[in-house]
Amino acid sequence: MRIIAVANQKGGCGKTTTAINLSSCLALRGQKVLLIDFDPQSHATMGLNIECDPGKNIYHVIAPMQTEAVGLDDVIVPVKDNFDIAPSDTRLCAVEQELAFVDGREKRLLEAIERLKKSYDFIIIDCPPSIGHLCFNALRASSEAIIPIDMSLFSLRGIAKLTDMMVTIENATGHTITPRALVTMFDARTRYSQEVLGRVREKFEDKVFNAVIRYNIRLRETVDHGLPIGDYDKHAIGQKDYEALSEEVMGGKTAATEASAGAEEVSRTAREYLDTQEPIPMSDADSGPDTESVESFPYPAQSSYAAMIKAIAGGASPKWSDDSEEPDS
Repeated sequence: MRIIAVANQKGGCGKTTTAINLSSCLALRGQKVLLIDFDPQSHATMGLNIECDPGKNIYHVIAPMQTEAVGLDDVIVPVKDNFDIAPSDTRLCAVEQELAFVDGREKRLLEAIERLKKSYDFIIIDCPPSIGHLCFNALRASSEAIIPIDMSLFSLRGIAKLTDMMVTIENATGHTITPRALVTMFDARTRYSQEVLGRVREKFEDKVFNAVIRYNIRLRETVDHGLPIGDYDKHAIGQKDYEALSEEVMGGKTAATEASAGAEEVSRTAREYLDTQEPIPMSDADSGPDTESVESFPYPAQSSYAAMIKAIAGGASPKWSDDSEEPDS
C-alpha cells in the first residue's frame, strides 16, 4: 500500500483537484483507492458531492477526546468502484488545538491507517494549505508527497517550507518522505508559461513529474457537478493530463524506493531557484492577446518553519530568532 500526501502550503494551486482526479484515474486503472479529506475546508468531500455525517467523519478518527473509538473503517463512504473517501467537515479545524498537548499527536493519522481493516493499493491524503498538526500528521503517515505548483513565487516558496517540514520529520523520527513537484494550471498559450516550465524542468530535473496539468475550464466545472473530470467529460484535456499522472505514479516513479531526490534536496533546489531566478523579459513573454503579467522572483526564500515544526513534534512553544520569519496569518 502506497500512501501519498498531496500538499503545498499555498492555497489555490490544485491540491484538491489533483487529489480527487488522481484518485479517480488510479481507480479506473483497477487500483483500490482511499482518499482522505484532511482539510477542514472539506473541498474534496464537497467536490465529490459526498454527504458528510456530522457525527462520524475524519475529525472523530483523529480527535483525542471521543466517547467511543471511531476508526477509518467507520467513516469511509464509497464514491464509485475502487474509490472510497474518508470525508471531513469544518470541525476538523478544532483538532489543531485539541492535539496541542496530546502524547503521540503526530501519529494519530498513521495509527488510524495502521488499524484500517479494508485493503487499499493507494491512500491519497488531501492536505490543508497550512503548516500545523494536520499537515504534520499527513506527512508522518505518508512515504511520498506530491506538491502541486502553479509556477508562482508563492507556490515555489511553499515547496521550500513544506520540504523543510519533511526534513524536520526525518531528523526527529527517521521517517523519510519522497517529494515530487507537479506543475498545475499550465497555460500553453503563453510564452511566459512555457518559459517558466522550461526553467522549472531545468532546475528540478527528476524532482518534477513529466505530466503537466494544463489549465482547463472543465476542471472547474466538475466541482459544480460533484464528479471527477473523467466522469464529467472523459475527453477533456484535464482527464488526459491526470491519466498521464496516474500512469507515471503507477510506474513507480514517485516510489520512495526508486526516487533519487529526498526532501532536503528538493528544498535546496527550490531555494536556489528562488534566489537565482531572473525575471522573464516582457518581449520574450508577450504572446499577443493571451499575455500574462510578468512575474519576477526578486526575494530570496528565507523563511523556515523549523522552530514551529519542532514545537509541533515536541510540545514546546516555538521561539523565533530575529532573522526567522513567523508564520503567515
